[in-house]
Amino acid sequence: DMTDVETPHELVLVNRYEARPEQVWAAWTEPENFVQWWCPPDWTVSDVVMEVQPRGRFQQTQSSPDGTMMMPFAGFYREVVAPGRLVFTLSDAPSPDDEARTVLTVLLRAADGGTEQEFRQTGVVTDKHFEALKAGTEMFFTRLGEFLAR
Repeated sequence: DMTDVETPHELVLVNRYEARPEQVWAAWTEPENFVQWWCPPDWTVSDVVMEVQPRGRFQQTQSSPDGTMMMPFAGFYREVVAPGRLVFTLSDAPSPDDEARTVLTVLLRAADGGTEQEFRQTGVVTDKHFEALKAGTEMFFTRLGEFLAR
């Protein structure tokens, strides 16, 4: 079954927010903001480490409301250019120099009094996992819009 074979994928999502690039940047880079939207509704986020600088560590654990599911995320920041470009990895590698399994790129541009966000996530996953990843990330970005509107 080909859907179980891991191949390179790229997820590209473009969103527009009624907030300045600096505000969207802060939502991505300040832990107290980030944990409010980069998780499913009602989940809790713990063990947060966000060293937002090149080679800095990124880490958090998401837990389901009943505590039965836990999803750890870890990686390293590669590029940090406020307020327009953020690149970080997700991998279980111990060093920022190791090959990353997944690379996330966030590009923010001022547009019509708001911000256009272009998000890219590249990685090696199965087709089935990719569909779940796409749906999950779209949900996160809906939550980001709600966070920015508050």
